[in-house]
Amino acid sequence: MNEPIKSGDLCEVIAGALGSTGPNIGKRVTVGQLRGDHSVHGRIWRCHGEGLVTEYGALGNEADFAQSWLRKLPPEKTPAPAEQREEETRG
Repeated sequence: MNEPIKSGDLCEVIAGALGSTGPNIGKRVTVGQLRGDHSVHGRIWRCHGEGLVTEYGALGNEADFAQSWLRKLPPEKTPAPAEQREEETRG
């Protein structure tokens, strides 16, 4: 079963206020604080990322997204300490 989106998750933006044509589509964001529930869009999250455009057209590193506009990505795998040491000695 898929876990619901929660603070700290890495997500891809798949939709927005302009549907599937918005300026944030395809960007990766880190989910931050729960902002509340919207009467139409449901749960709203404050997310952080590079070059995000808010609903007001401002460019910055955080914006609010409905949960349905986000696709949770699997956690990035970090190499085990032994693998990391092998890479360092080769490089």
